[in-house]
Amino acid sequence: MGDRRNKPERRQQKRAEDDKRRRIADRRRKKRFKVRQGAFAALVNGTQRLGQIKDISLVGLSFRYIDSRETPSAKGVLKIILAGGGLFMDNLSYKPVSDFEIESESPFSSVRMRQMHIAFEDLDPRQLSMLDEFILNHTMGEA
Repeated sequence: MGDRRNKPERRQQKRAEDDKRRRIADRRRKKRFKVRQGAFAALVNGTQRLGQIKDISLVGLSFRYIDSRETPSAKGVLKIILAGGGLFMDNLSYKPVSDFEIESESPFSSVRMRQMHIAFEDLDPRQLSMLDEFILNHTMGEA
């Protein structure tokens, strides 16, 4: 089913989402880096989410996933998976920061995409070191 809202309502919603993204960017404490193709985040909690990582920092990441219309759990653990390389990191604690629908690039697509921003929690020195390694080897500049 398509979006039945009219164009002014969609524009207003897009402006509100853009404003929210800007506020999130202003709160960031660490630089975020664009992640190369082939890196995925998998949330393991009451509802499973798997999606492509868009950007990452030492304090969190964002990723896009297909909307299953299930309400995500407030907390869980995160896995970072590399295409062709398998599991990179496991058991990263996180909390959701934001989760919003992304407007489809194709008006005929019935697939609904969302983008989630998460903050890492309680990382030990080994996990921080691995995140630093991931940023060095799997990113392509600041986001």
